[in-house]
Amino acid sequence: MLLVLCLLLPYVAQHSQVPLSNASFEGAPAASAIPNGWISLSPGSTPDILPGAWGLLAPPFHGNSFLGLVTREDGTREDISQNLPVVLSPGVCYRFSIYLAHLPDYVGYNQPLRLRVWGGLQNKRTELLASSPLVNHTDWRKYTFEFIPDQTVRCLTLEAYFGPGVLFFYKGNILLDNCSPVERCDRA
Repeated sequence: MLLVLCLLLPYVAQHSQVPLSNASFEGAPAASAIPNGWISLSPGSTPDILPGAWGLLAPPFHGNSFLGLVTREDGTREDISQNLPVVLSPGVCYRFSIYLAHLPDYVGYNQPLRLRVWGGLQNKRTELLASSPLVNHTDWRKYTFEFIPDQTVRCLTLEAYFGPGVLFFYKGNILLDNCSPVERCDRA
């Protein structure tokens, strides 16, 4: 019995966390660039790998780079997405964290935004899982999201979005760095 438990323990531990590829958005700094391991689901709307692009020199929270996402006055917004190595099951509680910040001077995209977390199937977003409050601080702060999907989630998307209750679209930015793995959580 003990032998079976010892053999199963690594399997259970491995599947209690779903790692994200390139979770700190490492890559060569560049405007309109997507870090390895990620894609954008919004055609023609790509994020920026910072610092360095657009002359923005804020330090990363972790590693050598971080990601900048913007929104525009025409309602378009940037996102970053990846297919997960393990599906998230409907009706199960999951948690992950990410560090977020805002730059007050981002080449005209200066207003604060919030982050929306979407789930979906292969390279699609179909279910809004969570949303941050408005991120209007310049220091890196950890945000933890808990969610219970209604359907199977194979693709996770992080999307820049306008502030709650906004009646018009605007040019804003949000910075992302150091995602944790997605893990199961217990809810009482």
